[in-house]
Amino acid sequence: MQSDKPHKDRKDAAAINRWLGEQRGRRAYRAAPKAERAISKIMRPLSAKFGAGRSGLVDNWPEIVGARFARISRPERFLGGREGRTLLISAPGPAAALITAAGQTIIDRANGFLGPGYVRHIKVVQSSLKDSQLSGSQQKRKQDLTVGQTEQLEKSLDKINDPELKQALEKLGRQAYSRKDP
Repeated sequence: MQSDKPHKDRKDAAAINRWLGEQRGRRAYRAAPKAERAISKIMRPLSAKFGAGRSGLVDNWPEIVGARFARISRPERFLGGREGRTLLISAPGPAAALITAAGQTIIDRANGFLGPGYVRHIKVVQSSLKDSQLSGSQQKRKQDLTVGQTEQLEKSLDKINDPELKQALEKLGRQAYSRKDP
């Protein structure tokens, strides 16, 4: 009977090895697709059906509102849904009143681009005028320093080792110099 036990152990070992051989080497699951690819499969048909949305509006904003208003305003987002969307536009102070006055024209042009009835109303919120929205002559006047002012600014920043601090102080110095009357 003792001779039967090693035979049984070998049989069990063979069964275990056979089972392990069947379980090993299975193909790994395919990796999940990248999110951008999965989203594009959904968004492309929706964009064709419902229009380009805010990103398409931003790209063509100068064509919709004209070059003059495009420099001082930008579309922020859409509000609403069932009864029609409201386009939220940001513009600085007095320009907000001008854009509000031209509201129906902007709605008509936006609908011409996005599709009929896409935008029903506009809402203009006042924002501050950013440096990127300044005209070219205003930016040039703000950034130009005389040679003496530039040398004085660079000399005062020589001992500062931290590059971020140095950059911030240089920007502050340029702004301070540009505000002084010559």
